[in-house]
Amino acid sequence: MPDHRALYLRALDPEGPLPLDPRAPERLRAALGAPPPDDEPTPDPDALVAAARDWSTETTRRFHAVLDPLTGEHRAPAARCVLLNTAPLALSTGAWLQWLTSAGNAETEPALAALALYASDLGVGLPDAHRGADYRALLARHQLEPTAPGMRLAASEHLLTTSFRLPGTLLAMSRLPDRFRPEILGADLCLRAAGLLPALAALTGNELDAPAARALDPGAARAGDPATGLALSTAATRALLAEPHPDTAPGAARRLHHGHAWALRELTRFSDDLLAETTLTQHPDYGVWRLIHTRARPAAVYHSGYELAGRPLADWFQHLDDGPGPFLDALARSPLVRPGRPEASPLVRGLIDARGPMFRVFTDDETATLRRWIARLPARDELRGTLTPGGTRAADRALAEARHRWNLPAAPAPDPEPATADAADPDDPAAFDHRSPRAAYHALLHRHTSPALRRFAHDYTTRWLTRARYRLRHAPGQLPARWDRETGLRDWLAAAHDQHAEQHDAAAPPLPTREELVDSTLQLAPLIMIDGGWLQGFTDHHHASAASGHFLFRTYWDELGNGESEWNHPRIYRALLAEMGVTLPATDAPEFSTWPGFRDASFATPVYWLSISRFPRTFQPEILGLNLAMELSGVGGGYRSASLALRHHGYSTQFVDLHNTIDNVATGHSAWAVDAIDSYLADLPRLVGPHQEQAVWERVRVGYRSLNPPTTTAARLYAALRSRSGRAHRDAPGTPGTTRENR
Repeated sequence: MPDHRALYLRALDPEGPLPLDPRAPERLRAALGAPPPDDEPTPDPDALVAAARDWSTETTRRFHAVLDPLTGEHRAPAARCVLLNTAPLALSTGAWLQWLTSAGNAETEPALAALALYASDLGVGLPDAHRGADYRALLARHQLEPTAPGMRLAASEHLLTTSFRLPGTLLAMSRLPDRFRPEILGADLCLRAAGLLPALAALTGNELDAPAARALDPGAARAGDPATGLALSTAATRALLAEPHPDTAPGAARRLHHGHAWALRELTRFSDDLLAETTLTQHPDYGVWRLIHTRARPAAVYHSGYELAGRPLADWFQHLDDGPGPFLDALARSPLVRPGRPEASPLVRGLIDARGPMFRVFTDDETATLRRWIARLPARDELRGTLTPGGTRAADRALAEARHRWNLPAAPAPDPEPATADAADPDDPAAFDHRSPRAAYHALLHRHTSPALRRFAHDYTTRWLTRARYRLRHAPGQLPARWDRETGLRDWLAAAHDQHAEQHDAAAPPLPTREELVDSTLQLAPLIMIDGGWLQGFTDHHHASAASGHFLFRTYWDELGNGESEWNHPRIYRALLAEMGVTLPATDAPEFSTWPGFRDASFATPVYWLSISRFPRTFQPEILGLNLAMELSGVGGGYRSASLALRHHGYSTQFVDLHNTIDNVATGHSAWAVDAIDSYLADLPRLVGPHQEQAVWERVRVGYRSLNPPTTTAARLYAALRSRSGRAHRDAPGTPGTTRENR
């Protein structure tokens, strides 16, 4: 298993290499440890909840025993240690649920229950309202950084590597949900039942007040949500056990128990290490020894000419394994330090002032750490002697051993080696015949991927978008040539809606025959059964809560019925087909894509939706445009015509009537679609710098047209030639990827 910091960082990327690594599932299984024996009784969810709660109560008591006696300047470093080290898990609360729903399972009860839990964690409907944002606010209140998952957090020298073990592995499993669904839900149940992390629960009201504590408890209800996180998690686990997916059915309950047991072990390990670290913050040498540990590597380069206790200072920096005692004893006796008198010590005076040789080497906080250490030197031996039952030697040994918990890698861990062959296991859901749109459809229904499937999805998307770009400026009914920064798209949307209505009223198309209506409804099934499928990339935790992306997740949440099966759009459409005498297999069953009643052409657009959805970052402008086109397509005219036809032939109009209302241009999906685009473009200068707006807007326009790209021979030839030349340039040895496909 790679370094846990690196694993945590890789798992944050929805388009990263982690799902492509053929060794990842095996390595994650190894990280989970051995599953419970087959003959061991499997506890029900209530018993699992009770076990996690008991653990939390006892562990909170242990943290209280360490923290409660501390006051003033002694308490501050302990509280800081707790707040920083709980950040990797707390900032990502619920993110491990991000891919449990997919186009293939979006009408199943387990997927809807998991989505309801995830939507609650996100604070669906609002930007930056996820549970992790509550923790970020707490860090900001205490002026602690970094405050967001990412490179700076993973590289922070203030955090224990243990702090990344649980969230890193859990987030990595989230990128392979088809392999780890029961384990993810079991771990989630454990974390909800454990509630507020014991280290946080032991903080005082000044450090963490009651409202903040409730907000940070993953098992508690969110503001305005009647259901608690624990209740929603329990519902998701029970739904899985009641209706297990074929991939998880063998031993689903046992695997859920395994995930719970693993999470509890990892919580215990993390809490034990954090408790030890929190205790060590009271060692008088703790702060300065951590500072030396952090700076030793670069410091060794510059201090070979200065001797400390007859030994080059650089040599001291290169041999930190000798422990803090000898080094700091020598430093305390050196001319650099006046014990008890930081104001007279050259180390924090002349050496670091504006004319000194170490100006700006230390931050203000680091200088304060050095000053505190010098001020406490007269009482240093006494403090070290009373910190642990073993006296000074034991205290120094504990501080020396703590370095292994800090354990910053000397160099970034390499990316996993790419798979060397495209030929996959025939049982792998990502293995498919790329020449068949039906086979591609089935393979893309799953979150699982492979190098070949990802390449297919990227190339298919690129060809489709290239065709949509063909003679765009001459195409009628498109987005305006320029985006207006002052007015956005709301006025354009109102005008487009009026035009749709006028065209519908003027055309008065004849009603289709019953046979024509049934056939058209049937051929749309591969598309409608993945309703919202173009947006499934925006279930990614970062995108789902972003200023622009939260509109898209909210739309996706609506398409699937807000977690309620009776409002789930694929289910409603399936019921309509049943009225017409058509019973289809489950969408993710192989029999669905091979069903003889479908024409091959009925899979072309669905494959595009599923392909582009795999690249929420790479193709975000195009997805924004496609989303607007999709949500506006039937409002004002198309849905009204469909409703008339269905009613005329005696079929339910629920599906089209529902879309005609929720897609409305005032407060519905169409309005959210333009708000998403306006938010994205308004923020563009901050994200990519000035002068990029028009180029990105052109990509939004291409995405809008991609719902119905030109189908002429010239357009298809244009797309084939442009896409082929782009691939040739991309694949040329030594050629940097500069084509639009790679951006």
